Amino acid sequence: MKLIDARKDHFRKLAREEGYRSRATYKLRELNNAYRIIGPGFYVLDLGCAPGGWTQVAVKLAGNKGKVMGIDTSYVEDILGA
Repeated sequence: MKLIDARKDHFRKLAREEGYRSRATYKLRELNNAYRIIGPGFYVLDLGCAPGGWTQVAVKLAGNKGKVMGIDTSYVEDILGA
């Protein structure tokens, strides 16, 4: 995706408004709605987690009883609950 197109992207704007780090957040939410891959109490390891959009969603889906860990070679700002 070209930078000019990315700036116009609906999901990019929506992610920013809702406090998510990336538009990929919506991909994981859609996958989870279809296949129930993460649920309350699950343990999730997010490899290659930068910038952290999927990790944010995983924290919400796993809830207080689950654990989420994100690992990447790039620096990733802390995510509350991960």
